[in-house]
Amino acid sequence: MTTVYISGHRNPDTDSICSAIAYAYLKRISEGINAIPVRLGPINRETKFVLDYFGVEEPILIENVYTQVQDIKFDKPLVFKENTPMFEAWNTMMEKNIRTITVVDEENKLIGIATMGDLAKAYFSSSHSSHELSKYKIPIENILTTLKGEVILKYVDYLYGNVLVSAMSKENVLSRIKEGDILIVGDREDIQLAAIQKGIKALIITGNNSLQDEVLKLAEQHKVTIIKVMPDTFDTVKLLNQSIPLSYIIKKDDLVIFRTSDYIDDVKEVMLKYRYRNFPVVNEEGKVVGLLARRHILDYERKNVIMVDHNEFSQAVEGIQQARILEIIDHHRIGTIQTDQPILFRSHPIGATATIINRIFEERGLIPEPKIAGIMCAAILSDTLVFKSPTCTPEDVRAAKKLAEIADIDINQFGNEMFKAGTSLEGKSVEEIFYTDFKEFTINNYKIGIGQVNTLTDPGELKQDLISFMEKVKKDKGYDILLLMLTDIINEGSEILFVGNNKELVQRAFNVEIKNNSFYLPYVISRKKQVLPPIVKAINSH
Repeated sequence: MTTVYISGHRNPDTDSICSAIAYAYLKRISEGINAIPVRLGPINRETKFVLDYFGVEEPILIENVYTQVQDIKFDKPLVFKENTPMFEAWNTMMEKNIRTITVVDEENKLIGIATMGDLAKAYFSSSHSSHELSKYKIPIENILTTLKGEVILKYVDYLYGNVLVSAMSKENVLSRIKEGDILIVGDREDIQLAAIQKGIKALIITGNNSLQDEVLKLAEQHKVTIIKVMPDTFDTVKLLNQSIPLSYIIKKDDLVIFRTSDYIDDVKEVMLKYRYRNFPVVNEEGKVVGLLARRHILDYERKNVIMVDHNEFSQAVEGIQQARILEIIDHHRIGTIQTDQPILFRSHPIGATATIINRIFEERGLIPEPKIAGIMCAAILSDTLVFKSPTCTPEDVRAAKKLAEIADIDINQFGNEMFKAGTSLEGKSVEEIFYTDFKEFTINNYKIGIGQVNTLTDPGELKQDLISFMEKVKKDKGYDILLLMLTDIINEGSEILFVGNNKELVQRAFNVEIKNNSFYLPYVISRKKQVLPPIVKAINSH
């Protein structure tokens, strides 16, 4: 199922957060898509009050929408344990036409990888001589699996040491046997008895031949492991080579591994340095989840994003240029956004994004559940300052009243509680206050930042600290104009703090005199409708 991230703007306010949640809910119930609301920063006190009041979880925090390995389709891994015989791995690779395997421990964490070439090399090097097998410690289980064997006597779990084949005279065979060797032999009872007497460790009886009682008793006395196998002696030698555990074949050191959280741009850079066909992919726990090849990153799906309550790159999540924007639902001026394909862009000159989302609910004949209706109502009350903002429209009022009825809340009582919770500056740092509700705009190459704080009390000495902080922000981030609106909701006015190199332009915009980096605008409570437009007009006429 396609995942779609629904995101409000940076430094999110109540409308941004609640609209993302509500629209994700709408998408899930009406279209059945995996819509996930996300936030780009910490929620403010007002929003926390709203979410807690209605029992709604806050959206997950994301830092960017750059495409990650987990966002693209890669191959399912062919996974084996380290004791798996080469025979089993080779046959599975041939059957599934896969050229690279991953080998894991008991917790499914990656130990190493091997290619078809690695297995072929190991097979041919060990098949030159049965003595080569002395380098390997082969689990009994591997021999049983590979040679369709049966254990007659078992005193060890692994076979290791020199392997001899009884394909010559008895005297010749016995002259070569040393204590601890492994002998592959057919139905030659005389050699079997003599080999046991000479101290061999194990007998591999080929051709599914039966074992004489005398041999069995002697083997028990000397604690000799005996395995009976189906193939003849020639095939047994060949297949025994394929019983070698993968742990001896795999590449364990200097592995180039990608995690599901790695970004595709970083992956591309790494791939250019290596000529490997496949790269293992592990999750955050180190468990293997796939194999990644160059073809997977040539034409990958970008992350799907729906933007609500904003339409400018400067306010969007980092990496938005690399994402696939599906929709924009907004109520602000149209800014600098560009897309590489047609999208649904829905913009209405009303007080809150949540009002637009309410309209979409109505168009689809759907009614939000009470807690979703509650947060949508709260978003409208927040953005319209309980209908006092000049941005408020009759549709905002109608939508809020309808949603309040569904949520079973009293608008005035709830609004007062919400603003009381949200306007307290107690315990907040200067940075937290400044970025409570901050937006950035670019107007004719002017970089402008406007923050807004609703407060029922005079900030007092905090003003100078805020101005000092703003000076630092202006210098660090290169703003031409930086404003902070200290909005009194009850008395309907805003004291505005200013820093920047364009004092005359701001004074002209609002027809005021700026003293001590501050000026007051009565009846001005909307950044969108009463603060930004005069600045835009002043810049355009400059």
